[in-house]
Amino acid sequence: MKLLVTGGCGFIGSAFCRRILLKHPSVTLVNLDKLYPCSTITLQESCGPYTFVKGDLKDRALLDEILARHEIDTVVHFAAQSHVDTSFTNPMLYTQDNVVGTHTLLEACRDYGLILKFIHISTDEVYGENVAEGGAFSETSLLKPTNPYAASKAAAEMFVHSYVHSYSFPAIIIRSNNIYGPGQYDEKVIPKFLFQLLDGKKLTIQGSGQQLRSFLYVEDAVDAVLTVLEKGSLGAVYNISSSDEISIGNLATKLVQRLKPGELVDSWITYIPDRNFNDKRYLIESEPLKELGWSQQWSFDKGLDETVEWFQNVDRASYWIGRTDLVGSQRVLLWGSKGWIGSQFTKVLEAKGFTVVSASSRADNRLAVIDEIDHVKPDHLVCMIGRTHGPGFTTIDYLEQEGKLKENLQDNLYAPLTLASVSKKSGIPLLYMGTGCIFESVDGLKPFTESDVPNFFGSAYSTVKGVTDRILNEQYADTCLNVRIRMPISSEDCERNFISKIIRYTHICSLPNSMTVLDDVLPCLADCMSRGIRGTLNAVNPGLIDHSTILRMYKEIQNAGHTWFEISNEVLVQGFVKGKRSNNELDTSRLEQLFPTIPRIEASVKRILTENQFKGR
Repeated sequence: MKLLVTGGCGFIGSAFCRRILLKHPSVTLVNLDKLYPCSTITLQESCGPYTFVKGDLKDRALLDEILARHEIDTVVHFAAQSHVDTSFTNPMLYTQDNVVGTHTLLEACRDYGLILKFIHISTDEVYGENVAEGGAFSETSLLKPTNPYAASKAAAEMFVHSYVHSYSFPAIIIRSNNIYGPGQYDEKVIPKFLFQLLDGKKLTIQGSGQQLRSFLYVEDAVDAVLTVLEKGSLGAVYNISSSDEISIGNLATKLVQRLKPGELVDSWITYIPDRNFNDKRYLIESEPLKELGWSQQWSFDKGLDETVEWFQNVDRASYWIGRTDLVGSQRVLLWGSKGWIGSQFTKVLEAKGFTVVSASSRADNRLAVIDEIDHVKPDHLVCMIGRTHGPGFTTIDYLEQEGKLKENLQDNLYAPLTLASVSKKSGIPLLYMGTGCIFESVDGLKPFTESDVPNFFGSAYSTVKGVTDRILNEQYADTCLNVRIRMPISSEDCERNFISKIIRYTHICSLPNSMTVLDDVLPCLADCMSRGIRGTLNAVNPGLIDHSTILRMYKEIQNAGHTWFEISNEVLVQGFVKGKRSNNELDTSRLEQLFPTIPRIEASVKRILTENQFKGR
């Protein structure tokens, strides 16, 4: 057998490849993987004929070359975006990788014409939510996906079905329950819980914790795939089901009892907002697979024991690609490294092991940018430039002056869009520091999410940045992380710091707002780069705070004699500033899902004021 495995460095794919290399040394194995942060490169190449190819499923020329050069006759297709939470905030990435990638692979295999068996790995989530009175889903049940990830997998399945019927393509589909075990990245619930406990942190449960999930140990999943590979009927669908169903809340209890014996379970659990839609149950049956001779061998307790032991001993910094990024193998080309936020982010990146190169090219000069990228060969691009002030002005009022539109457009529109375009074409991910000051809250409306369209045009700055935000969100979400910050605060006392600004003002308009504490958020952004997070991210601390609350804290903690006058927003605009100011609340659900322990804004501001001195007036 000459076998192509896609996604062979992912959790399930790598377990499958290890089994092939150890138990089937006569198989020629080619592993195609893009090496997302959740990937591993710890496969044992010496146990059999093995070739690793780093590449993208959507690269048709590469697929044609692999199939022909290695004379592939069998394909097992694991490669996919699989993190449900991220699919809510960056759904187009899932369409590209899971649907377009699968279709590209199918078409390459069809044109190649020598494939004898094609195994497509899908998920139980394509069935949608399982209602109690409906019974278990079977292979013939209707597909009703309820989240973007599941929809992308169902769409990919439809292409596989169409090739089976239209071209007599020799494909089989496998749909599995939740798979867990050693090697799983911590975007999934069991490794996430384990790392939280091992790091002394509380478990974060989305919603009520009553959602039911059936968990299958990874070695049982590998057995199932091998059974289908050997005995499965072409054109068939096989479910892989587990008899071990447990609620997320009970799973958390079980893990606390294992890792924190004798301690109060509730003291190790906290509840956070649920995802946009969270299916309550996935119950499937797998009679056709059992007829082929497969059966579940690992009980949940046995599999969990193995998993816990592995996670207690793993070297996180070397097992996963994303973790390796944190210890120094990645080069960052950063525009704006000498700016206030850029210089702070440079220190954060270097502390996490990145090599930071300060860009010398103008970001709005496409040819110069391309030349510098060719010279530096970075793994990441970062854009921290933006026009927010200038000579004689410490605020965005600088851009309200006559003749400043050119600077505004160059720095706040042309530059980031040039970098985003080059990023997309080169495949090098871009982090762009944008703003959340492109919204205006209206009483009674919900906080603004990452998918909301800018609605505030009261200043030249916000108008231009809003256009940039919308284009990045709609056109470049697959390669760009568009970060929205607001009223940035840090431990450094300088004129750019929001605390430093307002303690120097005599008149204050105090309205509740979302704000960003850079000391909290910048390390999260560095981790986002390592984890391959894309799309738009509201990067503000959870909660709201108003100006007067900050000033009262400052007065209480540092300067008992501090005074100020409160004025209305109308008076502020009429007499104290040239352009209107945005006041809003940004939704932080995505940030909290990615970083559950990020501090709330009021607590963080109090900490900043307690630990650092600010001069004031």
